[in-house]
Amino acid sequence: MLRLLLVLSVMGPAIAHAQEVAVQRTVDRSPFNNIFGLGAYGTGWGGSYGGGGVGARIRIEPWAFVGVDLFGEALLVESPSGIRHDHPIGFNLYAPFRFGRARLKPLIGMCVTLSFIEPTEPNAPRADDVLVGAHAGAAFEFALHRRLSFFAEAKAVVWVGHDRSVMGWTGALDNTVQPFVVGQGNVGLMFHLGER
Repeated sequence: MLRLLLVLSVMGPAIAHAQEVAVQRTVDRSPFNNIFGLGAYGTGWGGSYGGGGVGARIRIEPWAFVGVDLFGEALLVESPSGIRHDHPIGFNLYAPFRFGRARLKPLIGMCVTLSFIEPTEPNAPRADDVLVGAHAGAAFEFALHRRLSFFAEAKAVVWVGHDRSVMGWTGALDNTVQPFVVGQGNVGLMFHLGER
């Protein structure tokens, strides 16, 4: 019995150290230790108008405390004037707070949207516009593998642009610039590469 206690007292610290090393290796192999990432996601808008589509992003995270996502999206948007499709391009600037395999990222950013209305009548006039927007929100990200993570984010977006419409054979683009407010949700996957 004394020998068993002696063996356990010697092996206990060694087992504890091995467990700490295993945990540290798991943390070190996190996708969040990488500088670059490529992501794809589904997106949706609701508010002043609604829409849905897809997006892609390139992530650059040179330090553990700050990063930027450069993104492009393509959405079909509700419109009584015909088929409207919007194409935002912009960036998210974020500061991640890490909790083991997960992290929370408050974010801010800006974007420009090329917005097109395809009239239902052939040869009818168009009412296209360029919208400029700013957004703020938060993202949750969870590590699935040393190179892959899942993310979900919610943003409030304020666009500034012209009110416009296409009805039959007439098209109108209002002269005044006005704000449009939407909420946006994104869900997708990020592939990480380039360890720090």
